[in-house]
Amino acid sequence: MKINDFLRYMECEGLKKVVLTKRENINYFLGKYFPFFSVLVFEEKPILYVGELDLDYAKDNLNIEVRKFTGWKEIFEGCDGVESELKIEFLKYLDNYKIVSEKLRELRAIKEKEEIEKIKKAAKISDKAMKYIIENPEGNEREKAIELEYLMRKEGAIKAAFDSIVVSGRKTSYPHALPEDREIRDILLVDIGACYEGYCSDITRTLLLNEREEFREIYNLVKEAKELVEDYLKEGVSTKFLDLKVREYFKEYEKYFIHSLGHGVGLEVHEFPTVSKKEEIILKENMVITIEPGIYIKDKFGVRLEDLYLIKKDGFEKLSKVTL
Repeated sequence: MKINDFLRYMECEGLKKVVLTKRENINYFLGKYFPFFSVLVFEEKPILYVGELDLDYAKDNLNIEVRKFTGWKEIFEGCDGVESELKIEFLKYLDNYKIVSEKLRELRAIKEKEEIEKIKKAAKISDKAMKYIIENPEGNEREKAIELEYLMRKEGAIKAAFDSIVVSGRKTSYPHALPEDREIRDILLVDIGACYEGYCSDITRTLLLNEREEFREIYNLVKEAKELVEDYLKEGVSTKFLDLKVREYFKEYEKYFIHSLGHGVGLEVHEFPTVSKKEEIILKENMVITIEPGIYIKDKFGVRLEDLYLIKKDGFEKLSKVTL
């Protein structure tokens, strides 16, 4: 289905040969996680080129024609379609060409049944890890991050989907920060994801370990904003509309909401569509996105809550299910 859709696109655009080098785009068409060097070439049919060391493994494990990679000149000969991510060093092999990345983003944004099942499995894995830290929040940031990534691997993840965020105290005022060799205290922000057979999950919880009134006030505001989005979340809704709804709800705290409301998730933990006030994208059935409002008060603390959603015609299915 995916391959045929892309071949039809090539025919409509008059493209004779498309070369893909980005791993996630290649794995999308393979339908399997293949982490080793490869190049996917579309002509009348797709052919995967791999290094000699991985030739037998690829032939035994992938349902596609596999050939040995012998050099870039052969790969790009006659090529008229490439990705926007193509390394600049390869431009010397090209003459007239079309960027095909928009079509790839469009295809990847609408998940097929097998892709959805893999994302659901990834979400279950990260849910188990999140449940563990909710029940066991005491300890050291760095050690907790290691424990969470071990638990996800133990449950079947290939790896963490990204560098785990396990930070506490004033460091929660940064949207992104790395765990350190320091004790967890006061307030704990945990943002983790699992990569299962190449597909990602993404979930964030903020734990109030010290029931200070200002912590609870901001936490409730962020929670209510996310629940507000859920009232509107379905096919046909504009991503810009959702982002602006949250900013309007935050009122005087809007200036502390310094990132987009969410993003697509799939083979990459950040992919199309972006849920942002900067771009109006209409949600479609079987897109998978995050909704993650956050408020970050500099030098004090921050709160972010993030869940993973499968868009449906008349609503959504929440894929991350851990509750506090």
